[in-house]
Formats: sequence, structure tokens, C-alpha cells
Amino acid sequence: MRSFNMLGQLGLVLSFFVASSQAQDASSTSSNTTAGSVFITPTQDLAFSLNVPSDSTTDLYFSMIMLSSTSWGAVGLGSNHMAGALMLVVYPSASGKNVTLSPRIATGHTEPVYAPDIKIEALAGTGLDNDTFIFNGKCSNCRSWFDGSGKINVVSKSQNMLYATGEARSYLTTDAFDAPLKMHYNYGTFTMDMVHATGPGGVPTIDRSVNSKLVATVQGLSKEGKKDLVAMAHAVIMVLVFVGLFPFGSFVLRFGGWVRWHGINQTFALLLAFIGSILGFVISKTYNRSKKFNTAHQVIGLLIFIFIFVQFALGFMHHRTFKKTKETTKLAPIHRWMGRILLTMGAVNGFLGFKLAQSPEYEYVLAALTLVIFPSMVLILVVKRCLKKRWNKSKNETGYDLEPWRRPDVQAEYAVPPTTQAQAPPGQNVSIPGMSTYMPYQPHGTRTTELGPQQNTREYV
Repeated sequence: MRSFNMLGQLGLVLSFFVASSQAQDASSTSSNTTAGSVFITPTQDLAFSLNVPSDSTTDLYFSMIMLSSTSWGAVGLGSNHMAGALMLVVYPSASGKNVTLSPRIATGHTEPVYAPDIKIEALAGTGLDNDTFIFNGKCSNCRSWFDGSGKINVVSKSQNMLYATGEARSYLTTDAFDAPLKMHYNYGTFTMDMVHATGPGGVPTIDRSVNSKLVATVQGLSKEGKKDLVAMAHAVIMVLVFVGLFPFGSFVLRFGGWVRWHGINQTFALLLAFIGSILGFVISKTYNRSKKFNTAHQVIGLLIFIFIFVQFALGFMHHRTFKKTKETTKLAPIHRWMGRILLTMGAVNGFLGFKLAQSPEYEYVLAALTLVIFPSMVLILVVKRCLKKRWNKSKNETGYDLEPWRRPDVQAEYAVPPTTQAQAPPGQNVSIPGMSTYMPYQPHGTRTTELGPQQNTREYV
């Protein structure tokens, strides 16, 4: 009986130790769970989670998830404005099966510049998973940058952040950290509770379910569908000028000899070209690839910008001289060939511009317009010339002439032959005797032939 009681007491003790051990393990697991705050964009094309390890004063752990259909995504740390923010930009790698993360510093409403001093290490789990790009990383110096002018306040419960995503179009696949970006399509701001994100260090998890929610973050500004209107206006104007207006101005001069409309059209096209060029200069300051103004598109564009004014001056001087002398000038062939060269350079530069703008799909539109408009104008002029030659040939064979009086032989046939006889005064019929035979009545002995002063013939007309 005593032994039974002893066994029962031993079992109670063992069960107590087992329960205590399980409770301690559960407590230990709970305390080692990675802390983190999570933000998801309203369009759900980008998610970001951040962890502030409590055992480090420099490190940050983070995770970024982006849909594979999105060209690029970015989160800006430390500010709700681009200027001074540390941007973590992700986009597909060259293989398309991994992720490239580029740390960049923004200086304003321009493309952020790659910052090689920011050290980021890719951790396990980074790559492509079910049409979703994932980057798990550790940054060893992301709490402060720009010599302390930019920083994250790790004790703030509402740290300002911002985000941006590119178009839902895959045009960027590269391993380069300074890869060119197009303007963001969606963007906005949010605040993050850094205290909630502080705890044991590690990559914070993100709920990838459809009903996933924000964790310790608050959505701020949200804008969708932004377009680079300045770049679009530049492209539309320059294509209109060099594929439409300038060729049309040359066409009307060749087709109908309409000099006035040629001048009006080319002046209007010159004005639009000036506006489009100014927009191009403005765009050049927005993107890293064009800030140095050394790309082929920009160099050729600058030459065209200069020579269209030279071309306009040549045409003006030629026309003014022709009006005085009614003869062609030496400037005419220069003006004509320079115009042809400028049209060709403008069309070629359009293709280079779309390549520079990371919009190669519009090259097909430009090619279609060029292959339709230019040959059509040439075909019309050729047909007109052939019809004119055929008409002239038919006219010579049949002898039919709408304006026979203009022919030199006809003018010679109807020319008045010269005569040696004295011509009658203007306004007087040759069959009527001269005025001197009509004498007024005078008394006998006083007749005189004096008729007074000679009269002006215009008085009798």
C-alpha cells in the first residue's frame, strides 16, 4: 500500500516536471518569434516588412515581395518625401529567376541614384516563388546615411516611409545596380511603428494570403496611374513635326507650288519643334541616363535643333531674293537638301528616343507612320508628274491647246507688221479728214490757219 502511494507521488512529480518543461518551451518559442511591422500597397503589388533587432544598433532585417508582373518596386526609408530618402529598389534579375536589390538615395523628384556605400546582404528565401519575387535581406548601415542627415528613428511609433511601383509591364531584367528606371506608376506614403518592429533579430514574415492585412503600419497618401506627361508631350510633338508637318510643308510646295502655305506650315512646325525641344531638355534632368546629356538621341537632337533654324533662315532669304529677281538662287539646292537630311535625322532620332525612354513598343508605331506617310507623299508626287507628262504628250499629238494664244508661233502669226505710213493721232479715224481741214467761218480777208494751241489727245478719249 505504501509502495503504491510512493509510485503515485512519483507520477505526480514527473507529470509536473513535464508540464513545466512544455510551458517553458512554449514560453521560449514565443519569446524568440521575430518581431516585425508589415505594409502592403493598396494595389497589392508590393509588400514590405521590417525588423529592428534589439541586440544591434546598426542592423535592420527586411523582406520585400513583388508581383512578377510589376516592372519594379521600391520602399523609401526615413521620409515621406523623395528628397533625402533611402530607397530600396527591387526588380527582376537578368535570368528572370532571381531578384536584384539596388539601394539608392533620392535627391528630389528625379530618379534615385545608386548608393554603393549601403551594404545589403541577401538571405535565404530570396528568389522567384510562384510568380512572386521575394528578397530577404539584412542591411548593416541602413539606420543612418548621408553622414547622419538621413536616418530612421527606431523608437518612433509613426516613422514616415514611402513606396512606389512601376508599370505592370516587364521591361527591366538586369543584374546591374544602377539600371535605368521609368517613372513610377503607383506611389504613396505610410507610417510604421518601429517599436512594434523591435525584438529578436531575423527576417520578418509576410502573410501572403488574399486577406493579408497591415501590421503596425498606417496607409497615408496613395496615387495610382501616374504618367510622365512631359515625356509623352515631347514624343508626340516631335513625331508630329518630323513625320507630319515638315514633310507636309514640302509636299504642298511640290504638289501645287503653294509657297505661302509652305511658309506658314513650316513656321508653325518650327514653333512646335522649339517647344518639343525645351520639353526634351527638361526631361533630361529627371533620369540618371540622360543627366549628362551624352546619349546619341540627345546629341543628334541638339544638332537638329540648331539646323532647323539655319534651314528656316535659308528658306526665308531664298524666297525674299526670288521675289526681287524672279530667278532661283544658290541657296535653293542647299535649302532643299538640308531639309531632306533633317527629315531623315528626325525620324531616326525618334527611334533612338523611344529606346532611351525604355519604351521600345512605340518604335513599331513610329515605323508604321514613317512607312505610310513618306511613301504616300512620294507616290502622289510621282503620279502627278507622270500624269502631267502624259497630258503634255497628248496635247502635242492632238494639237488641242487650252491657251493657244500663249504659243510663240501663234503670237508671231498675229503680230502687227511694221508700217512706214504716218500714224493717225490716237482717237482719230483714218477715214476722216484731219482736223486742219475743218476751218471755222471767218470774214473774207481775215481767214487764218491758226487754230490755237495744240490739244492733248487724252482729252478726246
